[in-house]
Amino acid sequence: MTMAQSKAHMAATNRYAKKAYDRIAFDVRRDAEINGDVIRAHAEAMGESVNSFLKRAVAEAIERDKIQVAEDKTGKEE
Repeated sequence: MTMAQSKAHMAATNRYAKKAYDRIAFDVRRDAEINGDVIRAHAEAMGESVNSFLKRAVAEAIERDKIQVAEDKTGKEE
């Protein structure tokens, strides 16, 4: 059971979140192959929250892109 928060506490929490976090909108079409239900189900199957899964997916994509850019710059192909 959670305790009721005062308006002042909620306002302070919101001010902190606004300073500490970036919010990035992520829209997916409901009729797309990869939609919200697919993302939620995959995250749950992996034992993650949707937020954790999306952060992991982005981090992995950035790492792959860095490797690809480095290979492109050196002329190496795999």
